[in-house]
Amino acid sequence: MAEERPIGIDDPELDDAALEALAEAHAAPPPADLRARLLAEVRREAAAHAAAAAGRWRLAGSVAAAIGLVLAGLLARESRLAAHRGDELAQLAEHDRDLAARLDEQGRTLAALRESVAAETEVLRVIGAPRLLSASLAPKEGAGASGRVVVDAASGDAVVILSGLAPAPEGKTYELWALRGDRPPEPAGVFVVGPEGSLARRAARVERPGDVTAFAVSVEPAAGSPSPTGPIVLVGTVAG
Repeated sequence: MAEERPIGIDDPELDDAALEALAEAHAAPPPADLRARLLAEVRREAAAHAAAAAGRWRLAGSVAAAIGLVLAGLLARESRLAAHRGDELAQLAEHDRDLAARLDEQGRTLAALRESVAAETEVLRVIGAPRLLSASLAPKEGAGASGRVVVDAASGDAVVILSGLAPAPEGKTYELWALRGDRPPEPAGVFVVGPEGSLARRAARVERPGDVTAFAVSVEPAAGSPSPTGPIVLVGTVAG
């Protein structure tokens, strides 16, 4: 009796179809509980991954929301600071305008004081000359004022001093005239009298002061006039 040999996959006489039939015959399906456990494990892992992903998204959303709140707070704070700075800048600008106005007013006052001091200095210089010619001015045409014209006999520098003279009408000014006998009056300067009604300032230089016989003051147009056109309010003869 011939010896039987086992059939295996290494048998050279088996073809592909026989091999497939042999594999199916020897294949054993996995136990049902193992398959269920595997499926349950897969589902648990999938659920864990989904929960982890959802947690990460919730965390990212919370972080984004927190960042948004912080940024909103910072923007609100910057807006309040900007508004506060704007108010401060507006107050500073108003303060600067007030200060500039006060400085301008003080500057005008200082300029007026300097002009007054300079005028008084000139008056004192002329009055202090060694030889003077002077004319006491008496009112005319109902004016209630008085005055004096003083001239340096050597240089012809002159000053006019007035008191009690009302300001000239609007558009008018006072003008001083030097009189030389019968010759036409010569203009010797225009001047404005303030509300106080007094004045002490330089007049125009008088040529050949020794020939002047009298001085007069009249009301003339604001720019002055080459010859008297208005009423004479003050007049006086020269005494050497």
